Amino acid sequence: MNYTPSLLSTGDDAALLRENAFTKWMSRDLRQTAVDFFKNIGLLPLYAEMNAEGLTRYLCWRAPKDWGCEVRSGRDLEQFAKFDQGNVARGWPLLTLHVNESGMYSAVWLAPNNLELALKVMAAYGITAAIRSPTS
Repeated sequence: MNYTPSLLSTGDDAALLRENAFTKWMSRDLRQTAVDFFKNIGLLPLYAEMNAEGLTRYLCWRAPKDWGCEVRSGRDLEQFAKFDQGNVARGWPLLTLHVNESGMYSAVWLAPNNLELALKVMAAYGITAAIRSPTS
C-alpha cells in the first residue's frame, strides 16, 4: 500500500484554530490512557499527530452514538501497515494519518457509517482525509 498523510490548512488562522482545538501534547505513557478516556466520555479522536520529541496530541469531537474508531500513534511503517491491514479486513477506512520527521505514523480509522460526518468535521478544522492506495 501507498499512504498519503492528511494535510493541514496553513496560515495563522489555521494554526490558531489547531492550537485551541487540539489537546495538549502528551507523553508516550499517556497516549493509550488518553484515548481510552476519550472513548469512555464519548469523544472520538479524529486526528493524532506526534512531534519530533515523541509527544502526541489529538483533535476530538463528540461522537455519534453508533461510532467506532481505532487510534494508533507513534508506530513505524511496519507496525502501522499491520494495523491498517486489520482495518482493511473489517472495512474501516483510514481517516487521518500523520507521519512525523522521524517516520513515526499516527492514524485514525473510523467505522464507515460515520465517515461522511467525520469528513465534514475535519474540513471545518482544515484537515484532509488520508489516502490509502494499492501499490502498483
